[in-house]
Amino acid sequence: MAAPWSRGAQLRIIGEVHGQTTVNVLHMATNEIANDQGSLDELLLQAVTALKECVVELLLPAVSSDWKFVKCDGRLIYPVFGDPLEVTGQPENVGELSPTSHSISCSLLRLKSGTGGRSGKGRIFLPPPGEAEIANSTVDGPTLVLIAAFAACLAQKFMGPDKETFWTLGILSRKLANVAGQGFDAGFFIATSLSPVADLCYLGSRRKGRGV
Repeated sequence: MAAPWSRGAQLRIIGEVHGQTTVNVLHMATNEIANDQGSLDELLLQAVTALKECVVELLLPAVSSDWKFVKCDGRLIYPVFGDPLEVTGQPENVGELSPTSHSISCSLLRLKSGTGGRSGKGRIFLPPPGEAEIANSTVDGPTLVLIAAFAACLAQKFMGPDKETFWTLGILSRKLANVAGQGFDAGFFIATSLSPVADLCYLGSRRKGRGV
């Protein structure tokens, strides 16, 4: 399915590393019709719950034991903004790889839509792997396989004609979405691929004392 979309949503994966908050934002759209608030909440909760399943089952094995999963939340952003819904993690929901020395290091997933230009591309800066899984600023092969498994879970839940939810993962260009007379449909690009990147990345906003 494609535009026109009936609803758009922003989902977040929220965690902690070395006392710093990490936030990963994903954008979704759906053609499913839900007119009353109860149906809207149920529709959004489906997406948030599915995202949490991918995090607990497949992201935790791919990240450092210093990272703790706190919660997933989501809110409708189109056609109007809605109140957030959340599903929380458990105290035992921590990464399974070795400890990491830096809160600012992270693994990277690239999103592509097959649309030319920067607007059709996105990035997800995941929590870091551990020190033992890094060599020469590169994430090792086994860890890349684990990250790819998390990406495959997202694809299973939110991508393609056989996806398990009513929601479609995409890349949202706020620049295009904010153009008068165009809106969300013009700024939302359906994600067609998710690819892990071998080179380790760094996110300055996660520096100790700042966080996200």
